[in-house]
This record gives sequence, C-alpha cells and structure tokens, in this order.
Amino acid sequence: MPLFTDAARQFRQMDRFSCGNTGFHRLDARIKIGAFLVFQICVLSWPPQEITGLLPFFLVCVIRMAGLPLGYLLKRTLWLLPVAVMIGLFNPLVDRTPAGEWFGIPVTQGIISFISIILRCMLTILGAFTLLASTGFAPLCRGLRQLGAPRILITLLAFLYRYAFILMDEFQNMLMAFRSRRGGSGSVPLSTWGAMTGQLLLRTFGRAERIYQAVLCRGGEDPEFVSAPGVITMRGVAGGILFCALVILFRCFNVTMLAGQCARSLLS
Repeated sequence: MPLFTDAARQFRQMDRFSCGNTGFHRLDARIKIGAFLVFQICVLSWPPQEITGLLPFFLVCVIRMAGLPLGYLLKRTLWLLPVAVMIGLFNPLVDRTPAGEWFGIPVTQGIISFISIILRCMLTILGAFTLLASTGFAPLCRGLRQLGAPRILITLLAFLYRYAFILMDEFQNMLMAFRSRRGGSGSVPLSTWGAMTGQLLLRTFGRAERIYQAVLCRGGEDPEFVSAPGVITMRGVAGGILFCALVILFRCFNVTMLAGQCARSLLS
C-alpha cells in the first residue's frame, strides 16, 4: 500500500504545482514543449568524455524552476538515479584508458563517462518533471495535440493517466476493507493476492467503463482536452527563443572551460 499511496500522492502533487501563477506557468504548453525538446537534445548529444560543460545546464534548470520547489523535484529525481547507475556501471571496468588526475587520484575515461551518464540522466529527468509540474497533464496533452501528435497517442495517454488514479483508488479501498475485517493491522497474505488482483482488475474495469459511458454521453470527447486552447503571446515566444538560444550556446561552447581559461588569464 505505501507504494501505491505514494505514487498517487506524487501524481496529485504534480497537478497542484501546475496551478501556479508565475510567468513560467502561464506560458503556452507548446512553447514549453519546444524548449524542453531543445534542452533534451542538447543534453543527450553532449560528448560523454566531458563533464564540466554539463554544469551550466543545471543552472538553466534552476532558472526554469521559478515558482517550483527545487528540493522536491531533486528528491524525485534521485529516486530514478539507480537506473542510470545500472546503465553505466560497467563503463569504469571496460574503458580503463587514463584520462588524467583529479586531486591526485588517477581517473580513467570509463569513470568520466560513468559520471557523464549520471549527470545527463539527472538533467533529463529534472527537465521532464519541471515540464509536467509547471504545465499539468491535461494542458500538456492538449499542447502535444496542437503540435500535431497523433490523436490515438494523446487519447491513450489521457486514458492511462485517468485510469491510473482509478486503479490506485480501488486498490486502497480494497486494502482498507481487507484490513478492517482483520482488525486494522497485518499484511495481506501471499495466498490472497491472486484473488485480490483479479477483483481489483474487475472493479477497475467496471468503474472505468462507467466513466467512459459518461464521456460518450457528453459527445464522445473529453472537454478537458479539447476546450480552452492555449494562446501564444509574443512575450512567451521571445522567452522561449531566449531559453533555446542559451541552451544551444551552452551546447556549442564549453562555458565552464571558457570561464576557467578567462579567469586564469586574468590572474596571470
């Protein structure tokens, strides 16, 4: 139950964050989606043997998080870091080419690429969470649809998002009923999980079918995703272009290395 409860709470928390009233929240979803794609392309195309050049991208993320809790998003990002660790775990063992020393400690190309994978994974997840927390799922689907995404894909995403809440609610209700009959304590026996899973799927399917019939009675479309289209303003376009230009600048030039060279030249 803690896993399902925490997942439901995190979904709803993201929706609450999207109700902010900052300038970044008020941007049209299409502008934010375009800026997000440029950011992800620049981060993922970064050479694996360079690390310092990725640091300015974290500054870009912090700037883009205006009005969003940085600590909360970083905490959510750390939960997915084991995936990146598993992806690059064998890099230090496979690539042992010497790459210099850090504070007197010899470093190989494999260690550098391993750290680069972790940093890029953090930036990618942080960017995705920022986009979702500042936009909301419904406006995000609407923006994707307006940008030309296939209608069937948007419909599947909308139904998956909606019915995930139904599945979690039904699971919590069944678990509460089970524990109420057992005195309110104790875990569910392994022999009972099979029957509970079947009942959970049946109850979820029945409730989802009733919701779908209600949608059909309204004309077969979900008003949440087809009404209130966003408005692209010149100020929003200018902000999006400025953000993309800044990210592309960081990608084309290693800003951290250039700043270090300038500082050394001034000191000398």
